[in-house]
Amino acid sequence: MSKALTYLAKTRPEAATHLMGFYKHSVQALDEKTRHLIQIVTKVTVGTERGLRQYAPKALKAGASREEILDAVLMAFPAAGLNKVLDAIDVMREMDLLPEVAEASSEGETSRDLGALADFPVGRMRCVEHGGAALLVYRTDDGSARVYSARCPHSKANLCKGTDHGTRVECRVHNWTFDLASGACLEPTGGTGLTVIPSEVREGRIVLTGSAS
Repeated sequence: MSKALTYLAKTRPEAATHLMGFYKHSVQALDEKTRHLIQIVTKVTVGTERGLRQYAPKALKAGASREEILDAVLMAFPAAGLNKVLDAIDVMREMDLLPEVAEASSEGETSRDLGALADFPVGRMRCVEHGGAALLVYRTDDGSARVYSARCPHSKANLCKGTDHGTRVECRVHNWTFDLASGACLEPTGGTGLTVIPSEVREGRIVLTGSAS
């Protein structure tokens, strides 16, 4: 339940009860997956990113495929228009809820070199793109760096668009906070940490030694 709806339930309990009761009893003939897919269509139509982030993961959990989620987004086109559909696709890609697209490489194989270590500031986060994936690079000292997937392990949002606190990064969706030196989740305590991408420094350059997908 959103904070706004929680507020409404406390300040206008009768109105909130009738509202939720109407919704609950008006969709009894629909299975859970179908309800959530329809919610995706409506959230794209009205341009509500918060609602989209809420119902798309529920659709996936209820058994919807990534292809069905994409189709639900596209179904909103006649009412929403192209711009809202494209905005929704950006959000769904951040959350890793759409079908993957193979990235072609002009060299036949994607370079594993992320750049010169000297180009990354010590104790600061920098975002890079590699093979279609967003990565966080954190240079710990003069001779080493840590590389992480930029996807929040909780919401799947792109942490490159989160709040950079220097040694920490905060997800903008649910405010999960991660330590960039270790990848550990600082808030909430015990939360899943960042996904480490194996890498090493070779001849002054940061090179991936494992998959960034």
